[in-house]
Amino acid sequence: MRFPSREEVAAVRAKYPAGAKVRLISMQDPQAPPAGTTGTVINTDDIGTVHIAWSNGSTLGIIDGVDRVVRLCPICGEPLTGHPALSRADNTTQICAECGIREALSAAGITGSDQDEIIEAIRNRSVSD
Repeated sequence: MRFPSREEVAAVRAKYPAGAKVRLISMQDPQAPPAGTTGTVINTDDIGTVHIAWSNGSTLGIIDGVDRVVRLCPICGEPLTGHPALSRADNTTQICAECGIREALSAAGITGSDQDEIIEAIRNRSVSD
């Protein structure tokens, strides 16, 4: 068994920081929670195991590159894809691009249905580009 280097462990910690929300895609362990189970990252140990508090009560860890999880936006619960935004609340938490736009619009005093219209216009522009 090969143990990861300090640099590899640091990369896993950056990818799955404590408090990050995740959804299980697949895990190579007979005790694995069902696919689709959500959880919160507790920590990453010195051999790169990402320990997760799963919604079913399990705390089984994942091995990055072997097991598959997707990070979730802590605001809306959708997968973090593309280029995540940093939340204006703490300037460190990664959130999905749409929630980032909503935070920016709220900071500008734009709320409710006006936000929805702007986000829909952005979606339509992205589809046509």
